[in-house]
Amino acid sequence: MDVPDDWTTDTVHANDIDLQYHRTGEGPPLVVAHGFYENARCRIPLIEDLADDFDVIAYDARGHGGSDGPDWGYGIDDRVADLVGLVEALELDDPILFGHSAGGSTVAWAAARHPDLPRAVVLEDPDAWRGEPDMTPGEMSEFVRERVAGLAEQSVAEIAAEHDELDDERARRVAVANRECDPNIAGFAAAGFEQTPEAFPDIDAPTLVLKRDTDPEERAADLAIADALPDGRLVHVPGSEHHVFWSEYDAAWAELRAFLYRVAN
Repeated sequence: MDVPDDWTTDTVHANDIDLQYHRTGEGPPLVVAHGFYENARCRIPLIEDLADDFDVIAYDARGHGGSDGPDWGYGIDDRVADLVGLVEALELDDPILFGHSAGGSTVAWAAARHPDLPRAVVLEDPDAWRGEPDMTPGEMSEFVRERVAGLAEQSVAEIAAEHDELDDERARRVAVANRECDPNIAGFAAAGFEQTPEAFPDIDAPTLVLKRDTDPEERAADLAIADALPDGRLVHVPGSEHHVFWSEYDAAWAELRAFLYRVAN
């Protein structure tokens, strides 16, 4: 399974599928939702740091990692139902929800549709942020299906070698996660995209948005979007890219720790 020895791994049945999750640490519950083409194990360094103060539950989204990959249910409604079902099945009380990219979109809409569910929300460069994709849902779906098929034909070493921006261990974890993707994740794209900021006005929980670095004009636009959060703050992490914690871990961690200290105490 390739996880630290003190982690536990199990599944829950939620929204008519089995979702695999990993769990470690003690304290208030904190649920981690990963991004597209990844799995929960891609977040091991961050989860290990969070586990010093929290009961961390990191789950594999449908079609990823060890979770089921059915041929249905990849739109935002089912992704939210998966997350809420996981929280309910594990009887997590007042959890903090953390999501990156596609996981960030899932977390945002879960918090908006179930405002009493989370204690707080953290969004790491969530997807569907602004504007429409360059491809139609059908074109995007075909692109994803072809990419997953291509990844399945490559070895872990070959995929890892394409990620020279990452250290060797992280590149290997990403490569393993890529090969674990089910072709049915093309359904994420086929379902279309709900713009994540449309959820913001309905998120009552304290919210931290960590965004990639960009130019001043884009920063101003992002900050204006985040103004829709009733109790939220957006931070552009200097020098960071889409994987904010991969590219600028220390700066992102400092922002996250300060936020978590405020909402968990």
